[in-house]
Amino acid sequence: MAKLLVQHNLPSDCNLTLPFIKEGMSKQQVAELANNSVAHVMEEGNVFEVAEALAAMEEFMKTVRKDERYIQFLREELVKHNGQLVTPSGAKIELCEAGVQYDYSDDSNWRRLDEEMKNLSVQKKVIEEKLRSVAPGKINVDYETGEVIDGAKKTSKSTYRITLKR
Repeated sequence: MAKLLVQHNLPSDCNLTLPFIKEGMSKQQVAELANNSVAHVMEEGNVFEVAEALAAMEEFMKTVRKDERYIQFLREELVKHNGQLVTPSGAKIELCEAGVQYDYSDDSNWRRLDEEMKNLSVQKKVIEEKLRSVAPGKINVDYETGEVIDGAKKTSKSTYRITLKR
């Protein structure tokens, strides 16, 4: 982080500055920047604008990183550097094979086990559906079979959701 850059799309009375990233950042520097940014939001109270901006940046990064033109260009450039490059800030960029998949279906033992696992998975889902049908902490009795069903414990995490306009 060499200099600070004023973000020009904010109101003129806002003194928020963003880091100018010239040579990349380490994980520690990213963590510090994130921590400082959250502290700034806590002081300034512009949480909705920040949440929207983060969602937009995340969508932007995801879109660029999966763009085949970008990937191909990056791979071609890496080939010129013997398949890997270390940036001035220490980030290592290298060629790799990801998403490797194997086809085991020619093996009869594997096919037998796979079929058993699929059947067990279906049975498990039926049981889970039955357990979800009873309120947590409650007990239900199936009078036809005599089966006692304890409602499944339910947990969740309170968070938020942002949906960007298309």
